[in-house]
Parts: sequence; C-alpha cells; structure tokens
Amino acid sequence: MSFIHRSVLFMVVITILTVQLYRMYGDSRVKVIPPHLYSYLATTDTYNGGLSTASLDVNGKEVTLTCELKESDYAWPYCGISIHLYPEAERGLDFSSYHTVRLNVDLTNLADNSHPRMRFYMRNYNPDYSVPDNEYTHKYNGIEYSPAEGQGLLEIPLYSLQVMTWWLVDNNIPIKHSAPEFSNINKIEFATGSGAGPGHYKMEIKEVSLVGTYIPGETLFMSLLLMWVVGGSVLLLGEIRRNHHVINQSATRQEHLRNINRSLRAQNFQYAELAHRDALTGAMNRHAVRDWLKVQQEKCVSEGCTVAILYLDIDYFKQVNDQYGHAIGDDILREFVMVIFSIIKQDHRLVRWGGEEFIVFSPGLDKEEAKELAEHIRHGVENHIWVHGDPLTCSIGVAILDTERSTEAIARADEALYMAKHLGRNRVQVNEGESHDS
Repeated sequence: MSFIHRSVLFMVVITILTVQLYRMYGDSRVKVIPPHLYSYLATTDTYNGGLSTASLDVNGKEVTLTCELKESDYAWPYCGISIHLYPEAERGLDFSSYHTVRLNVDLTNLADNSHPRMRFYMRNYNPDYSVPDNEYTHKYNGIEYSPAEGQGLLEIPLYSLQVMTWWLVDNNIPIKHSAPEFSNINKIEFATGSGAGPGHYKMEIKEVSLVGTYIPGETLFMSLLLMWVVGGSVLLLGEIRRNHHVINQSATRQEHLRNINRSLRAQNFQYAELAHRDALTGAMNRHAVRDWLKVQQEKCVSEGCTVAILYLDIDYFKQVNDQYGHAIGDDILREFVMVIFSIIKQDHRLVRWGGEEFIVFSPGLDKEEAKELAEHIRHGVENHIWVHGDPLTCSIGVAILDTERSTEAIARADEALYMAKHLGRNRVQVNEGESHDS
C-alpha cells in the first residue's frame, strides 16, 4: 500500500471516528439552573399597580410558588418566578450555543386542580437597546404554552421562542434587533398565562436546564474539511483545481444553510404571544375582538356612541408574493402591522381579518375623524421604506358603526374597500350608510 493510500485511509478513519464521537457526545452539553446557584424570586403584578400576592418556598432542588391573583385596576393580573442569573443587570449567560431548553414545571389552579397556560421568558440584555435599571428594555424571548402536571421534562427548541411584538413596538426596536437573542441572558422567568383569572395558584419548578453542543456542527465540518483540503494539497498537488472547486461548493452550501437559518428565524412569529393574537403578525384575531365588538355595539345603541371601522387591504400583495416569495411576504405583513401600530391610538383595535386584509376599530371617531385617520395610515404605508425595497400602498374602506349590527357595518366598510380598489387603489373610500355616498 502506497504512502498516499495509507494517508487517505488514515484521514478516512479519523473522519469516521470524529463524526461518531460527535454523534455520541457532541450534542450532550447540559447547563442546569438550580436554586442553590441562582436567585429564585417571586414576582407579581404589584410592579404594575396590581394587588396579587405570592410566596416562594425552596426545598432542595425544588421551588414552589403559591400565589393569589386579585382583581385590581391592572387588567392582567399575574404571578410567577424570576431567576436572576447574576446580581448585575448587564451581566448574563451566553446561551447562543444551546439549542433546547428543558423544563419540569407545573402550574395548578387550586380551585379546580386544572392546569392553565403559563408563560416562559428568557430575558436578554444588549446595550444597543437595553438600560440597566429599566427591566422593560431587556428583550423578551418567550412563548406561552400549556403544562401538564407530572409530565416530566418538556423540551422546547430555542428557535420556537419569539420576541414579543408588544415589546418591539413599545421600545421602538429596529428590525436588525427584532430577532431572538440568547447571547447575554440575565433572567429566566415563568408567569401565569394571559387567561389566568382571580384565584389561588401553585407553581412548582423541579428542573430548568439547557442543552447545547460542545462543538458546533459547522465548526466540526470546517475542521474536517480543512484537514482534507490540506492533506489533499500535500498528497495530490496535481488536483489543486478540483480541490478549489470543492471548497467553493462548500462555501455555497454554507451560504445556503445560513439562508435556511434566516428563514427559520423569520418563522418564529408563528408562535403567538396570546391565544387571541394572530400567529404571524401579532395583531388581534377575529375571536379576540368578538366580545369587545358586542360591548361596543350595545354602547352605540344605549349611549349613542360610534365606532369607526377602517377596512385595509395591501394593494397588489399577490404580486409581492409571486416576485419575492412568501417568506418576504410574511415579513411585509409583520412590518405592515408595525406601521399601523405606530399610527393608531392605544384604545384602537387592530385585527387581522384574513390574508392581507386588516381592520382597525376606532371607538369615538366620527366620519371626518375616521377619514383623517385612514388618510394618515395610507400616507404612512405609502412613505414607509419596506423590507423588499419597493414601494407599497394600501386601500382603505371606512364605515361608522352606530345603531346597526357590527356585521352590517363591517360589510359596508368592505363595500367601500371594494370601491376604493375599483377606483384605482391607494385611496380612502367612505361608505356613509344607506345613502352610499362616498
């Protein structure tokens, strides 16, 4: 057997051995977050002016929180556990090389022994947007899920966590910082879910840990590739051009992998912040606004108030999807919602009605005020610089809900939208009721 053959065989053996060792040990790095090493603290809505109470008990590796959620002026009572990884807010742990969080956490409603939904956050501190003494500026990477008592370890991939839309809007976060980050996690938090009502609850934490890799697969791949390139260059000088071609192909594959990773991060928004949030955009869905509309309709009949209905549709959105693909289309829908959120008031309701159609419900506005708001939104969309680099417009149909049924007012707004599109798009059309003047 020649020296070249022995060298190639040696590299083959080294490669197979390395891959097998990586498969056995490379993905088994575990970081446990026990109460004897980190600070476990009880949290309640008292920070927001609520009245809920909580007490924390640490027994060895297990932590138990008992709390009572109370009604108050704060609309979303909650309690939970906050794990502080370091005393300093600016300091945290780098979990960017970890891929999965394992949770053994139970939440029980003591009144009926049910297991309501709960929220899980990994808070990231980044000096580009975070302020040390303002916890609200520390990024919320989170998810809301349904635990089940005694189910053992629940594994959640880190890519399933999303940045909360309300946090992005409230802190005016630029797009470059809108993705999840795990490079400097300073707190891990658990809290009762959005639907938890007043009552007594018990939260038990048996284990919190993260699973990662000792050696990233890409690093291992590059190391093995370098070995083969160097070995091939020494042994097969006559085939330099072929090796160069192999390296270029490898670089292309890496770029393809990076593109796939970017697409996967964009899909994190499919995990909605709340059950009545649209999974893609973070806007409300029809179910969330149904009861609110019923109340508003009754007020309009009994008190004579009005609700402006703005029916919005992105012009030529199908062409955007056809030209740039659905991933860019999804990014535009999320950006469209952020543009509208920056214009409407806090008491307005933005609802994704379907596809690229959205409705803004604005209580207390008359026809002229509603038309003015619609024009403001239209100009905001028209003047915004969009992620795909091309201009984008929208058409808006306006109707006023007074004493009729909400479905009828929405239908009139839909008719006005149809007329706006028929008349050339990028315009506001008002349906004034039975006269149908606009």
